[in-house]
Amino acid sequence: MIESYYPSVFKCKPSFPIVVDRGFKAEIWTKDGRRFLDFSGAATSLGQAHPKVVESIKEHVNKITGFSGLLAPTEPFLRLGEELKSIVPVRDASIAYATTGSEASDFAIQLAKYVTKRSVILSFFGAYHGLTGYALMSSPTEGMRRVAPRVSDTLYAPYPNCLPCKMRSLPCDDCVDLSISFIEEEIIGRAVEPEDLAAIIVEPLQSHGGIIFPPARFFQELRRISNETGALLIVDEVYTGFGRTGKWFGIEHHGVEPDVMVMGKGMGGGLPIAAVAFRGRLLEDWYLCSGGSLGTFAGHYLSAVASLATIEAIREENLIENAKERGEQLSSSLREFVERYDFLVDSRGTGCVQGIEFYEKGKPSKKVAEMVKWALFDRGLLAIQVGRHHNVIKLTPPITITEEQMDEAIRIIEDSLNEVKRVRRDGL
Repeated sequence: MIESYYPSVFKCKPSFPIVVDRGFKAEIWTKDGRRFLDFSGAATSLGQAHPKVVESIKEHVNKITGFSGLLAPTEPFLRLGEELKSIVPVRDASIAYATTGSEASDFAIQLAKYVTKRSVILSFFGAYHGLTGYALMSSPTEGMRRVAPRVSDTLYAPYPNCLPCKMRSLPCDDCVDLSISFIEEEIIGRAVEPEDLAAIIVEPLQSHGGIIFPPARFFQELRRISNETGALLIVDEVYTGFGRTGKWFGIEHHGVEPDVMVMGKGMGGGLPIAAVAFRGRLLEDWYLCSGGSLGTFAGHYLSAVASLATIEAIREENLIENAKERGEQLSSSLREFVERYDFLVDSRGTGCVQGIEFYEKGKPSKKVAEMVKWALFDRGLLAIQVGRHHNVIKLTPPITITEEQMDEAIRIIEDSLNEVKRVRRDGL
């Protein structure tokens, strides 16, 4: 069945050879009746078909199907803005809507250039900020570089990774010192004058880069550099926002307040919506922004309704605490597995964002990670490979996952690791 769609729908092969039929929170079912625990995505914080989101959409779909915020706001459009202002860690925030995280990141960078009247953006190796314009230019992975516009006003610095320090028994903050010294010694004053740096854009943790979670001091140092140079600090929370890390937003783990924050994915309950929060009056004279909307369908009526229901569900069901507890449940088992399997060298993350990294003969192993991925698939758990070497399995269940479902997932992970251990031992 899936092959018949390729000529008209798919331009590249999907991650899994299944056709999804339906889902409920952390579970999905395929057209042929197979059930999976979904640890593969982060686009839906609540998972699939959360009752509160579904009922809210049903209630509103007969009122308006879509009305452009460029013309006039709807009531959910306005209410959502107030709700976002109440939860974002951005002082006196103004909110603008977009349709996707890529659009929101692109706009955040445009605005930084506009309000600072500066041209240069600093991003980080391993980052992923989207597939459009400036967002694409700020995502310096190999595949992205092939299609990104060739513009010289985006510079890159190392993103701190604690695993090399851990493997070499070095002090934990060495990776932070490396990154910050690179910025201060090789970029500012050499590659760009301080007065030309418009913004630093950074993720609280890198998902695409391999579930890399730097020490808090890294973000505190970036805040200091932003203050000293007058550049804006943009934090990309498209992946990490809305409870996934055990807090509303990932940057809250680090005690840093950004000037601009980008949101998307999990905020829509499964519908496409994104937003940008700007500190104070940064947004006021941005002439491209009309009514807080960045495009015809930005802040779409039904997406705003779904987003309001998502925020309500997170609050009422105490899902941020659930993400934290389920994350601790998972991470404690993953740490134990690291001690038991020689090809599993690290586990890391927070809340419902976890990763396990695989090595073979002292080097990153895409092959072993791929074996684990398919062993998980065969046992009913969806997870994907990420990282520069594709040797990290990303484990990102929705924050609605139950204790029992997490226990099931842990058993599947253990069985899969045992299977890979057996195959490697027998040389199959």
